[in-house]
Amino acid sequence: MSPAEKKRRDARQLLRRVPKPKTSPSSSSKNGKTNRLPTVVRTTEHSRRGVHSFDTSRYAIGYVMSGRKHIHMGDMQWEAQTGDVFFLSRGTHFVEDIPARGRRGFEQLVFFYTPEEVSRSLANLAVNYDINTCVDHSCEECMRRDHVIATGWAALGQFFEATLGQLKAGFFENNPTSELLALTMLIYHIVSQPECCLRTRVLGSTDPEKELMERIIHEYIYSNIPLEELALLNNRSLSSFKKKFREHFGEAPHRWVVRKRLMNARLQVIQTTKTTKQIAKECHFGNTSHFINLFRQEYGLTPFQYRRKYKADAMMVEAFLDDADFLEEILAMDGEATEE
Repeated sequence: MSPAEKKRRDARQLLRRVPKPKTSPSSSSKNGKTNRLPTVVRTTEHSRRGVHSFDTSRYAIGYVMSGRKHIHMGDMQWEAQTGDVFFLSRGTHFVEDIPARGRRGFEQLVFFYTPEEVSRSLANLAVNYDINTCVDHSCEECMRRDHVIATGWAALGQFFEATLGQLKAGFFENNPTSELLALTMLIYHIVSQPECCLRTRVLGSTDPEKELMERIIHEYIYSNIPLEELALLNNRSLSSFKKKFREHFGEAPHRWVVRKRLMNARLQVIQTTKTTKQIAKECHFGNTSHFINLFRQEYGLTPFQYRRKYKADAMMVEAFLDDADFLEEILAMDGEATEE
């Protein structure tokens, strides 16, 4: 057997050992039946849940109708306020939905889509309306993040309000054509804007090479699969895979995977009572001591120290909010007394 034939045989054996996903990103399976996942989804929240993980196998473009949305990456936090639009890449995100005062609470409207669906929308816009779909903007910030937050504009807000009304009226139920038309209109609103991070990320989600790499990485991020096998799944040599990965995600694949696992570990540190050893195991860090060192390098504290500090900070924030509520009640009562 020649060296080339041996290499191809080894590659086929490696690929056979890697489990394949059972369903496509745009469908779910139950009792042997495949159900199409909705494109337009409304979410409401009337009480604070704290930071929680949000997993999506599709890209998402959302609009905050009421309240605020926090998106976390490690120790950093970005806020989408009422009237802001946000983009989420596929994978796991760490978010906190904060209700506004009043009956509406927190409310958002989100479009979920696959690269194939947005490609169809863009092709329709390019052919029928001569919309420019070229990308000239790029920056390190939007390349390294899994999300983008942008201030909404009047036409976009009107579009989402109209879409919310259609959703409540059942306009999109079992109607993929109407969903695609609504998605196409949303894409039009975004790509017709000047160059910006939001426009770049939406147009970039149609890149087949990046899409394949992103999908495979997120599918196997907790499987301890060697980089050599990930490279084979992307039909690349190891050196070519590393180079392309850095071009798409701004850092080396090993560092990117470790950082994502540490983000998951941080959420468990602040949201659960699990031991450091349990968290290290669940986040696929083989050695607890090594996990503690990596966590300290990323966040400046050990998991135990970080949990204690987070709880103390949370208590201070809660006390401040209680004081703010009390002050608001006093001011409201003074206003009523003045009117009388």
